[in-house]
Amino acid sequence: MREAVARQLPQAADDSARLRAETFFRDGEIVSARFGNLAFNDGEIWGDATKRSQARFVHGFLFFSDWHGTVLSDPAAAPEYAAFALHVARSWAADYGDGTQMPEVSHHDETTAQRLIQLVCLLPRLKDFVPQHDYNWLAELAMDTARLLATEDFHATGNNHGMFQDIALLYFSVMCDFASPDEREDFFATATTRLHSYFSSSFTSDGVHIENTPTYHLMVSKHVHGVLDILSKTGHPHADYYESLLRNAAEYATHAVMPNGMYPPISDTTQQVETRAARQNIFDSAEFAYAASAGKIGSKPERRTLVLPDSGYAIYRSSWGNPKASFAYFSAAYNANYHKHSDDLSLFLRSDGVDLLSEAGAYGYDYKDPLTKYGYSSYAHNCLVVDGVSLPRTDGSAHLTTLEAHDIRTDGYKVTGRTRRLTDTAHSRTVDIQEREGLPYIDVSDTIESSGEHSYELLWNLGTDVEAVVHGQGFELFHVGRKVMDLQFDADVPTKVSLHKGEMRPKPLGWRFPRFGEALPAPVVKISFQGSRAQLHTRIRLADFSYLDRGLNDKSAAWRRSSGSVGLNYLSVPASSASGQGKLAVVFTAIHQAGDFTFNYKKSVDASGVHALYILDDFGDQGAYYLADHRDRSIFSATQALIAQELNRLGLTARDLITAGSSKGGSAAILHGAAAGAGRIIVGAPQVNVGSFLRAPHPNMLRFIMGDTSEDSVTALDAVVFNAIDDMLDTTRLSILVGEADHHYKNHVLPLKSYAETRKKHIELTVLPGLPHAEIGAVYRQFLTANIQQELTGAGEDAVPFTFGRSSEDPETLCLDVQVPVGWELATRLFCGAESVARTPYAADGKALWKGIPAGRYRARVFLRNSDDDAVRGFTTPWVTLTPPYSPAGGS
Repeated sequence: MREAVARQLPQAADDSARLRAETFFRDGEIVSARFGNLAFNDGEIWGDATKRSQARFVHGFLFFSDWHGTVLSDPAAAPEYAAFALHVARSWAADYGDGTQMPEVSHHDETTAQRLIQLVCLLPRLKDFVPQHDYNWLAELAMDTARLLATEDFHATGNNHGMFQDIALLYFSVMCDFASPDEREDFFATATTRLHSYFSSSFTSDGVHIENTPTYHLMVSKHVHGVLDILSKTGHPHADYYESLLRNAAEYATHAVMPNGMYPPISDTTQQVETRAARQNIFDSAEFAYAASAGKIGSKPERRTLVLPDSGYAIYRSSWGNPKASFAYFSAAYNANYHKHSDDLSLFLRSDGVDLLSEAGAYGYDYKDPLTKYGYSSYAHNCLVVDGVSLPRTDGSAHLTTLEAHDIRTDGYKVTGRTRRLTDTAHSRTVDIQEREGLPYIDVSDTIESSGEHSYELLWNLGTDVEAVVHGQGFELFHVGRKVMDLQFDADVPTKVSLHKGEMRPKPLGWRFPRFGEALPAPVVKISFQGSRAQLHTRIRLADFSYLDRGLNDKSAAWRRSSGSVGLNYLSVPASSASGQGKLAVVFTAIHQAGDFTFNYKKSVDASGVHALYILDDFGDQGAYYLADHRDRSIFSATQALIAQELNRLGLTARDLITAGSSKGGSAAILHGAAAGAGRIIVGAPQVNVGSFLRAPHPNMLRFIMGDTSEDSVTALDAVVFNAIDDMLDTTRLSILVGEADHHYKNHVLPLKSYAETRKKHIELTVLPGLPHAEIGAVYRQFLTANIQQELTGAGEDAVPFTFGRSSEDPETLCLDVQVPVGWELATRLFCGAESVARTPYAADGKALWKGIPAGRYRARVFLRNSDDDAVRGFTTPWVTLTPPYSPAGGS
């Protein structure tokens, strides 16, 4: 048994350990990788309890671990170091050794156990180098400590602190022959009886240690192995039980290791590479050795999934032996109060060597520190928070958090975690992981039910190595510029999504703790909503993404996100011409395929020279007309606020505002232009009866905006554009372009024009022959550019789509191509400078060619005449300069 204990005693023997010991001896500084250099100050350090973890380190004599196998094993150095070690022990004992003072740290249960283990190591090292009376004094200190640990009042029953107390007592009983045989036998019996009681009650039926932390599972299993090693030497009756326990515990220890050979930052896990554990034969398992060594030794496990309903864990990995494999760890566990975090129903995800959905980890044990409190709180995990108050760390309600397995497959699982620990709220989360063509697809369904109204926050803590681009109902993650994940959800209630990082007020949010006492800012996405019940369905994709990457993470593109309860992704482009300084064009987007949120007409508007604002309608899966989320109009309000903010920043007024867009973008341009009091609204083929339009082809959008697809919702949404006309100022000019063959013409535009006339509001309508809705984009681009140009010249004329420039076929030919509206005729005059040099008579054909044109500066005056009432309107094109060899600066 002495040989078995000797193998387990701390005895670092490497050069770094020796250097730390020498630094303490020479410079009076205790060196710790965790706490840095600590000044001993001839024993003053014992009174420093400002940092609880650090105080436990020094009061436990843990720094002596660097001495036993180095300076105290070196015959040349041992005498000096033995004397100094005795001096250190006496300086501690001067204040605390007689046991009359038991401050919280110096006689902390586990700290006292660690101190006895160090004394058990020191005594044989010092025996030949210190006077006998000093040795006897040190032995008596160890004896008193062992007696204290043996008392029932001091014993920390039921947790790993008590385990350390009993292991220290076991080591003492085996190694310290200066104690009487009877007392050693009593210590041995006390320690083994307590250890069996603890070990037999501290693992679930799945073989998982109950203290909620993978590294504690491994640590306790290691000590089970150590106790087994000691007791097997005597044929102790507990030995067979410990062998069985280790076999059962090996499975969780194996599967909980991430592909990089570390445990995930669950609860109080200290993250470190577990290669050493892989070689310690803790479990006598080649599969554990393979997992802990990241595939370097051992045998590859057969299964890639592990679901343990009794313990509350569900673990998946895409492959073994690949450090970049995908790894998911779902926890619906509350197995004991010890090391419990408020992480009920939290999901951790790592892939491609990067933490994606992460957790904060633990900051320390100083429960007064706000970061320590945060680390234990629900805000530091991927959980639900009710009314802004985290779950308590512990509440004695472990039975209210459960895990149910529905389907366990070779390539994934479907499980449901439930907790009723929340205030007046039951939360269930179903996680479904399945592979398609070798790629994991993760779907999460959250159901929240309560008897009253509450405010809710659903958190997604992210890894420190990723950058997030947030959208209306989800986000994308990028690692060094490459997209690695996206998450998109749909909900049956209005939601607000916000991104936070490294905040301390009003409470800590967005932190990651790589090691105790070290804090790094980390992004966290918060989904906020209210009500008495809600359902959210979330799609997490590592490939085949839900969101089309439109480069919003590109820093050079200068995308921004507005502040406020609803954030908007937008791009602000400054004016590029002197005349454009006085105008702001806000461009709204049309409907694109699901998950594709982008801008429209940017090249044309930027070329016009005005200030431009491009706002993404990235709500739901195809947009929300910049209007509403389940009837909540916060999106509309946020859009109005952003427009007002930009006008104010540029020193402009609403009269300087141009709103523009086609199709859905045209509808939004009318809604927001009218509400903002814009001077000009320029749209193409807008949807007016929006509800009726969405009902058949896009019920998903109707449901998102209104909350359902009922007839009442259709009717209510049909009214919003008409209501905007009621609110539109008389000074606002609204121009609409539409094709005669476009169903929007009769179903949307004409009803709107008729309605406007009843309200004595004027709409300038341009109807082009033919032109179905599918072809509106190219023609509207010309229409928008032409009308912005007229605004900049101050002419106030209503232009139609046109192009004007040199012919691509003949460099001496100028070509004018005008889209002539239905029922109108066109005539032109061509000017070179101020001189009229050519003209064409009225005709229905919108093309004009001027051949053999000499070098010069040209523009055309276009006249449009309505054959029914002889009404004439006109506009002037921009200048085109022809210089040899006829390279024009064209315009349209």
